[in-house]
Amino acid sequence: MKLGGTHRRVFVLALFALGCTSQGPAMPRDRITIADGWLAMGSFFEIEIRLERDQAKAGRAWLAWARDEIPRLEAIYSRHDPASAVADLNRALARENVLTKSIDLRPELESILLLAAEIGTDSGGAFDVTIGPLVEVWTEGVAKGSWPSPDQLQRARNQSGSEALGLRGDGRLEAHVRGLRIDLDGLSKGHVLDRLGERFKRDLPHAAALLNFGESSVLAIGDPDGRGWRLAIRSRSASHSSQIVLRLRDQALSVSSSLDVASEIAGKRVSHVIDPRTGLTVEHGAEAFVIANRAGIADGWSTALLVLGANPSALQLIEKAGLEAELIEENGRKMATQGWNGFLVQP
Repeated sequence: MKLGGTHRRVFVLALFALGCTSQGPAMPRDRITIADGWLAMGSFFEIEIRLERDQAKAGRAWLAWARDEIPRLEAIYSRHDPASAVADLNRALARENVLTKSIDLRPELESILLLAAEIGTDSGGAFDVTIGPLVEVWTEGVAKGSWPSPDQLQRARNQSGSEALGLRGDGRLEAHVRGLRIDLDGLSKGHVLDRLGERFKRDLPHAAALLNFGESSVLAIGDPDGRGWRLAIRSRSASHSSQIVLRLRDQALSVSSSLDVASEIAGKRVSHVIDPRTGLTVEHGAEAFVIANRAGIADGWSTALLVLGANPSALQLIEKAGLEAELIEENGRKMATQGWNGFLVQP
């Protein structure tokens, strides 16, 4: 998770050439392209749709719906909006009587919290949306130029932990710790892409689309030309600076990086990534690329991998979750799942 209360990642990766390249079969003559983009959720949302000419009206109707749906969901998930549903939840979690009563959850909020809990469990606690108190401790330490004390970190850890969120699965939540604070920045964009994708497949079952949030969360739907959606990515890591091209069909990609993004305390570099399991900042910088069948899952896991690092146990966890990924650390150490190369377009 990220220090300073910012978005779950600060990207230093170049994700470009989204969509079909000029190589391969030409798009069928009766297929057209509709493209659009606008500012949303603190970044730029882009969409490219490939569909039959007689479906153009339905495609534009879906775009109009998406323009309304994204801000509706942002008003639920954004911790930056004091009127959002998650802000209301955080105020409820801070009340004196929170341990003696359950809290009603909106369906959209319950679904993303259940997803967060799933990723937290599967990643061994490397992803946690309740890390807010720890973020505040480290942010204050950076601002004052002093290291957090063990007591400060322990108190913050006592106010966090996904196990303290009693998700009942019936639209209600029971808090086991007072003062929990939820931050959904780590997977809200991906979760929104999944919602958009569900409606797209229902409204335009024979069309293809590439949805992209800020060049970090990408959902590839269908096949635009018989060769899949091709995404070119260039890493800024000194040890891995070459470009790779991925081919995706009905899959999501999330890209996270902690390279070149750090603060200082007493002249020592402090990463903006915090390990929820220890409360300490992560020393290594890394880039994580995760492919999943859902964008929300890819988002959460790309953040978790920055915490886990390039080691056999991390590889076991992500392969057990049925994902494909590559992680590259600034010291040159890297790892990839067995199926990762199957998504690469060979030069």
